[in-house]
Order: sequence, then C-alpha cells, then structure tokens
Amino acid sequence: MRKVVHHLLRLLVLLLVCAGAAAALTEEQAVQAVHRFIEAWNTRDSAAFAATLRYPHARPAAAFDGRVFADAGAYAATVDFDQVLATGWDRSRLDSATVVQAGDGQAHVAGRYTRLRADGSAIWSNQVTYVVTETDGSVGIQARLAAGFDDLSEADREATAAEGLAAVDRYLAAFNARDEEAMVGALQFPHVRVGVARAGVWESAAEYLQGFDFDAFAERLGWERSEADSMEAIQVGARGVNVAVRITRYGAGDARIHSFDTVYLVTEEDGRWAIRAGSSIAPSP
Repeated sequence: MRKVVHHLLRLLVLLLVCAGAAAALTEEQAVQAVHRFIEAWNTRDSAAFAATLRYPHARPAAAFDGRVFADAGAYAATVDFDQVLATGWDRSRLDSATVVQAGDGQAHVAGRYTRLRADGSAIWSNQVTYVVTETDGSVGIQARLAAGFDDLSEADREATAAEGLAAVDRYLAAFNARDEEAMVGALQFPHVRVGVARAGVWESAAEYLQGFDFDAFAERLGWERSEADSMEAIQVGARGVNVAVRITRYGAGDARIHSFDTVYLVTEEDGRWAIRAGSSIAPSP
C-alpha cells in the first residue's frame, strides 16, 4: 500500500510540474509573430507596430547604442515613418522566416525581409533573427538580432561566417578556462542578453564582470565545462553574423547537466569580431 501511495504522489508531482511549465512555442506561432510584425510595419502606424513587440525590447546590431525599450509607448515614440518614406520605401516584404531553435516559451526565427519601392523594386534586404517569446498567453517579438544587409559575394560570405564562428569558439574557450579577461575580450559592449520577458544590457566589461562569478556559477550547477554540440552561421552580413549553437554543460566525471540552444550575434567593430548579443532558450533537464 505504501508503495502505491508513493507512486501516486510521484505522479501528482509530475503533473503539477508539467502544468506549471511553459509550453514550447510551435513553429507556426513563432512564424506568425514575424508575419504580424511585418504587416503592422506596413500599416505605417507606429502604435500598431510597437504592439507586436514584447518588452523590454532590444534590437542589437553592429552599430548598437545600448538602448532597450521599456514599453510600447517608448518604442513608438522613436518610429519616424516620414524618414523611412523619404528613402523611397513603400512597403516591406517578408522573404523568409525559418524557426531554427525553439523551446519553452521562446523561439529563434531566422528571417529575411526586403524594403520595396512603389514599383516593386528592391531598396535593400536585411537579415534578422527574431527572438519570439510567449508571456501570459501572448506571443510577440522580444528582440531582433540584426546580421545586416544580404549583399555579400560567396567568398566574402564564407570569410565573414568564419569570423563569426571563431568569435564564438574564443568565447567558449575562455569560459571553460574561467578566464574573465579573455571572456569579456570576446564580447562587444554595450552587450545584450535576451530571454523571455527580459533584455539586459551591460555598458562595459567592468560592469559585466561585477555581476558574474565563475566559482558561484560552477558551484550552483556542479559545472566543470561546456561543449558546443553544433554551431552554424545562419545569417551573414558584412559586419554581423548570427550563429546558432547547441551547448551541453558537464559536471564531474563527464556527467551531463543539461543542454540548451543559443543564438549569438557576432559583430565587427574597429576590425574586431566579438559577440554583441546572445539569446538562450532555457536549459533542458
């Protein structure tokens, strides 16, 4: 009888945990969020456009001023459609939107859009990884990681992709070595990290290190090292590369702690390639 009761209690706990956990976003939900975003932009209504985003909202790129928008009103106030129209823009077209990573309440969608003139000719195309999140049953875009214009030759694209992958390798090597100086040396500042309902910005390496403690991190997780199971440059621009990575953390004796997915935006600044931003989907058990 005692064994039966114990088994029933275990089942009850499992049901409660599952009920409280966020459901994984479907690919359809994530892609639809990007379509709504483009459609709202084409209305030329800044309030409608800002309403498709989630806050705090960040849009890191090669040239990033560190701004994070606290709410829809703050974002809408920065949108100037007259300035956009002055470039000859009439509308934008979503060329592609592919879910590259998804998990509980969050997905990363690699998208490409083109700004068009009234006659349908292209002004330019941009590559963005959209961080789509769900909070309180509402799905929207938490952040946009901009790799930049899609105008490179094949040879330049390969060389730039290699820079992006090498920057992520440097960061992971520094992290595993617990080398603080090398770790922040692999980052650009202002630096952004994004998750569900959050977007944190660190203005400097000193500020970043104030909030990070390798020993505390290792003790909390039982961590000894992290390994990249896979790494791919999913979008490549002249000064930006979005790199999708699957990471597994290990403890003593090669015991697996958990695995999770991340997209790093690697950018070039003054000839140096380093990680400008990162968006990680919550680690799986």
